Amino acid sequence: MKKISFIMAFVFLFTAICPIPTSASGISPYYNNMEYTQTSFSISDSGTALVSVQYEGTPDVTIGATITVKIEKRNLLIFWNEVVNDVYYFREESHAETFVYQLEKTGTYRCTVDYLISGTGGLDDEITFQDTKTY
Repeated sequence: MKKISFIMAFVFLFTAICPIPTSASGISPYYNNMEYTQTSFSISDSGTALVSVQYEGTPDVTIGATITVKIEKRNLLIFWNEVVNDVYYFREESHAETFVYQLEKTGTYRCTVDYLISGTGGLDDEITFQDTKTY
């Protein structure tokens, strides 16, 4: 009996600390009003920040989108000061655009882009992108 208890305890301990790999290929989120978004953030050596946004709506479902672009500069290693906070409204099924911002000082910047995609397919879709760059 002690031997079986020991083996069972070992098996439980082993399965608790060893991750079991799983594959998420072929799994994609389901959206009510859109197909996908694509976003990128980059900063050139001269401090020009480029934020590229794109959304592809579902035909005959998507009404439009609200895209919020926020750029923050790191201050004192843990604090972030807001540099840009722009809101863009689009009444198109799909849209792609690159926004250009001139940053004043060198440092580490965090860009957050929030998409709110509206349509007749149900609740609005909310997608958030975030990236950090240093120049």
